[in-house]
Amino acid sequence: MRRLVGGIIRANNAFNFIKDGDKIGVGVSGGKDSSLLLIALNHYANFMKNKKGWNIQIYGVHIVMNYYENINYKPYKNWLKKMGLKVKFINSNVGEILRAKLSKQGKVQCSLCAKLKKAIMVREAKKLGINKLATGHHMDDAIETFFMNFINEGRIATFMPDNFFDRNNIHLIRPFILIKESETQALSKQMKIPVIKDSCPNEHSTQRDYIKHFIKNNFYENPKLKASYKNFQIALLNGKQSQLWFDGTSHKKDLLTKSYRH
Repeated sequence: MRRLVGGIIRANNAFNFIKDGDKIGVGVSGGKDSSLLLIALNHYANFMKNKKGWNIQIYGVHIVMNYYENINYKPYKNWLKKMGLKVKFINSNVGEILRAKLSKQGKVQCSLCAKLKKAIMVREAKKLGINKLATGHHMDDAIETFFMNFINEGRIATFMPDNFFDRNNIHLIRPFILIKESETQALSKQMKIPVIKDSCPNEHSTQRDYIKHFIKNNFYENPKLKASYKNFQIALLNGKQSQLWFDGTSHKKDLLTKSYRH
């Protein structure tokens, strides 16, 4: 746990997304990363209170999607009680909406699911006086998002450590942004964190899952590319060193259109 809290400290020193007086809501999906984030942020809040006298309040929020029937929440709730963690379970009709809006391939639309859950989280945040929402995204997620944007959308970008939604007057922060997935996996196994089964109907069959396995097989496990993970991380942290053909004022779209006409 020291490594995770240390990672949050390093990330906050770099991005300054947690401040004294913050009320932070953790979107607890029931997976390992969000559960660890809930624990780590509570440890971080206690650390900062003892070191600097900061008053940071942490709230856990889980959205019950109701996509599947008879999901057994008891092991997870027992674990939360054992760990002294408080999570508010919010009943919803997300599952009903997703079933009604299945794609032509019979799959749930990930973007719609995310939009619905975000709306519920923002609503609950307003009720609780939360000014920041935290997700368990780590460095591996950031790298995968970079590849997804580059391959699927022609954008060289990933998510930000701190996003401010002015419409809702709330921040979305990612305290694990400098943490490796291997670190969360090792600790969750050590702590025997239970997982809420089948909370995502697209689990293991999404575009992100494909990209994750693609990167792992072609880069991380390639003996000729041993430094790839470190270099991906450096690339995300070294934005000023990017060398692209045009800046934001150039008419690159017009040039691209003309190229395709020939």
